[in-house]
Amino acid sequence: MRLSKPPALANEITAAPHSAIREITNRAVFIPGAIRLEVGQPSFPTPEHIREAAKAAIDQGWNFYTQTAGLMTLRERIVAKLQRVNGITCSPQEVVCASGGAGALSAAITAVTAPGEGILVPDPGWPNYFLMAAANNLDLLRYRCPPDNDYLPDLDHLDHLVNRRVRVLLVNSPNNPTGAIYPRRLLEALCSFAQKHNLWLIADECYDQIVLDPGDSCAIARILDDGRVISVFSFSKTYSMTGWRLGYAVARPEVADSIVKTLEANSTCTSTVTQKAAEAALDGPQDHLDHWLATYRLHRDQSLEILSKGRLSASLPHGAFYVMADVSSSGMSSRDFALRLLEEERVAVAPGAGFGVVGDRAVRISFAGTQAELKEGLDRLVRFAVRGTADRS
Repeated sequence: MRLSKPPALANEITAAPHSAIREITNRAVFIPGAIRLEVGQPSFPTPEHIREAAKAAIDQGWNFYTQTAGLMTLRERIVAKLQRVNGITCSPQEVVCASGGAGALSAAITAVTAPGEGILVPDPGWPNYFLMAAANNLDLLRYRCPPDNDYLPDLDHLDHLVNRRVRVLLVNSPNNPTGAIYPRRLLEALCSFAQKHNLWLIADECYDQIVLDPGDSCAIARILDDGRVISVFSFSKTYSMTGWRLGYAVARPEVADSIVKTLEANSTCTSTVTQKAAEAALDGPQDHLDHWLATYRLHRDQSLEILSKGRLSASLPHGAFYVMADVSSSGMSSRDFALRLLEEERVAVAPGAGFGVVGDRAVRISFAGTQAELKEGLDRLVRFAVRGTADRS
């Protein structure tokens, strides 16, 4: 019996690379004192009233299953938030809670696609999109969002990519990894594109409240309301609840029901304690965010100043908490740069190649950490990049 072999693994997921962010993270945890600029999570603690609500929920017996879509009391609060913050009008039956924004996105993609169909994703784009496509046996088509266009989508390239097998257009604004916020006129063009080609439009808006500069962007569901838009949000960034794992999708009832079925198959429901904590997050004070955003603006400006002094170009991010720094002058690929920077300078950043072809000249730097660590990490990064440039000359 020991000589027998198991069946082959699924080709698509076996061939897909791990997230480049996680590759660096998995190495950084074994390097004492490494400065962690690779992971996108706030350094601020989860607000106290949210933590206290979770403790109280355990003591009050909120330790059992809920509806797969989430507690009705939570979904009612999310409906109020969507109206107040995003200008989206919906019912609790159109809200589905999941394990983080990633869980909601993955379930939404599964609900509206079949194996062999295509999905259009931004390049650069979050590496998890690529894994979700592989897990669903989808044809991954990356539409360019080049730095010389402020990392906004190249609509001509997008039009060139579409074919009859394409089923989904995925849009991410504010964007991870670039920090780009798509102006309303561009979102309107993307909505028209989805209508023209009869595509589902999945809007990853997990950074919806991490907006650093005023602008004319808005929730996509406010522009297009014909039933094809699935909007995804998260508690992770707005409330520093990355490890609590709670996100939600918003879609028409029949679409939401298919998303629920997908979640029934893989998770039954999200953590009940986390759901009760999320209720407190929505009910409680929101003034923490003003302080956080002011800090992120300070960190962004500091990052750009240090990079500029080191003669490393970077575009101005208007949202999220990332900056893409062009390190091509070092003569290294972004992956080699990130791996050597971690090994030689003990600074972790995410290689741009992990986000697509367009990002290969750059590395993604998270400025969501502490100011002291950010400054020290960037000083080391610039020193390392300059040394690499000198070695080439």
